[in-house]
Amino acid sequence: MVASLNVTGQLDLKKQLDSIANAGIDQGIPGIQILISNPTSSPIIYNYGFQDIAKTNEVNDSTHWRYGSVTKIFTAVMILQLVSEGKLSLNDQVSQYIDLKQHNDAGISVKQLLNHSSGLYNYTKTGKLTYEDTMQTCLAYSLKRKLDFKPGTKYKYCNTGFLILGLIIEKITNRTYQENIVERIFEPCGLESMQYCMDAQVPPNTAKGYERRRKKYKDVTNIDHKWANAAGAVLGNLDDLQAFTACLFDGALLDSVLLSQMISPTNFYRDLDAGGTEWYNHAVGLCWDVNIDKAGHTMYVSHGGNTRGYNVDIHYNTQTKLTIAIGMNLFPNGKYKPVFSTQNRMINAVHEYYKFDP
Repeated sequence: MVASLNVTGQLDLKKQLDSIANAGIDQGIPGIQILISNPTSSPIIYNYGFQDIAKTNEVNDSTHWRYGSVTKIFTAVMILQLVSEGKLSLNDQVSQYIDLKQHNDAGISVKQLLNHSSGLYNYTKTGKLTYEDTMQTCLAYSLKRKLDFKPGTKYKYCNTGFLILGLIIEKITNRTYQENIVERIFEPCGLESMQYCMDAQVPPNTAKGYERRRKKYKDVTNIDHKWANAAGAVLGNLDDLQAFTACLFDGALLDSVLLSQMISPTNFYRDLDAGGTEWYNHAVGLCWDVNIDKAGHTMYVSHGGNTRGYNVDIHYNTQTKLTIAIGMNLFPNGKYKPVFSTQNRMINAVHEYYKFDP
């Protein structure tokens, strides 16, 4: 049965989301947007707050957000497209394509980059790099460090792996990452708002991104994103993020076999909040985070995106096709409050209202 919600329930949900979002804004989030979509109706968008702390521009249906690590989904799709074209195998050694310096003989595979089990040092964890550093500088720094563990033996989230996946895409296709993402994803799915935005300039109607420390806001909207590259440099509105998700799961980008591989569990791990409390049991597929039921079946997939000034999250229920997308223009630093707590409360509220009757 498809998830559905009557008018009364929809109004009740909106009241609950209004309460959660307004509480988040009271705690310092400048602007919040949530999109909810299911096959029985057109997407619903709820907007809260402002694109800027001066409160001159309200968040609106077309507001752009930097997607941050949600970019990784696009990178993973293109890698799997190359697999379907016979140009690449998930079991290929990365060193066939990219010089990993001291790690060339470590046996790191393409699949291990996709599911964060490569053991490579995550360059965003060091305080010795800045957001103005180039992707090449970040990668060189990471490759000088020892592996965190033997490849394939553990899960540890790693931005470095997706920088390398972007380079593999460029090497195999002999085209830039930007050319590939436009031709392979943006154009086929009709994603007019999306941009691969590595430079400091953002399009009009982009929410200003902020960091907040001790109640003081720092505008980081125009931070250069060359450091993020294939790991986090895409931006766009939430409507197009939902459209991309529908395009992917409708089979327009990958065949059913590869799509199934993409959302099937590969590594299991515990997902903890900042206080060390477990949210839910999780697994990782080929990039997507995977929520599974007691029988081990994939219930829904998700991916968060945190980059300077922004937090974006995408959830897709593989059984009901319910999609939830959230955007905020505050980076979740410190104890991750109020950003993560607001996001999770909104997601839980939507899941509670949109029941799935198997």
